[in-house]
Amino acid sequence: MTELRDDLPRWRQVRDIIVKRIEAGQYKPGQRIPSVVDLTQEFGIATQTAQKVMNALRKDRWIRTERGMGSFVTTTEERAPEPKEAPE
Repeated sequence: MTELRDDLPRWRQVRDIIVKRIEAGQYKPGQRIPSVVDLTQEFGIATQTAQKVMNALRKDRWIRTERGMGSFVTTTEERAPEPKEAPE
């Protein structure tokens, strides 16, 4: 089990670990990442905490989730911020 510190929220630490793994190429674009259940087992966190991790990763566009298939690492292009529309 991966040890977590007590001075930061657990969900944030796990999110940061997953992001580092993506940046290091441990999880490649298009690759399926561990599920909520896998995260609870690896990090010793509650299911609700693991779901918060996944929601944060989705919000920040590190992953996309396909219903019934799992969550997958996004490409650099998918992570790029959407262009803002110019005012008319």
